[in-house]
Amino acid sequence: TILMAGVTSRAASGRLARNQWVGIRTPSTMRSDDAWVAGHRAAHRLIPLYVVNAVVVCVALLVGVLCALSVGGIMFIGIALFATFTGISICAAIAAGRAARSSEDNDDERATCWKPRHG
Repeated sequence: TILMAGVTSRAASGRLARNQWVGIRTPSTMRSDDAWVAGHRAAHRLIPLYVVNAVVVCVALLVGVLCALSVGGIMFIGIALFATFTGISICAAIAAGRAARSSEDNDDERATCWKPRHG
């Protein structure tokens, strides 16, 4: 969670350049540097959900161990919260893709609105 938050924050602020190794690497975020930053800014808004999920995971697993839940019960907690983490990640990727496409649409719109003067 800390690593994801750090990468997303750096990319959203423009301090992490578009690359093939870390960050949200969807086709739309990889099209341009502006799309990369716009996508990560959109995903950055979901960081609090990652933090809440991490805290819930820690508390739930600690309570499960202290209450002597069965191994199956603890595994269920872990799998359920991992599924939540995955869902948040999918939502972040969707938000990033939409923002990146919107950024590209705005660039295209600006390019088509400019008309050279003749004469």
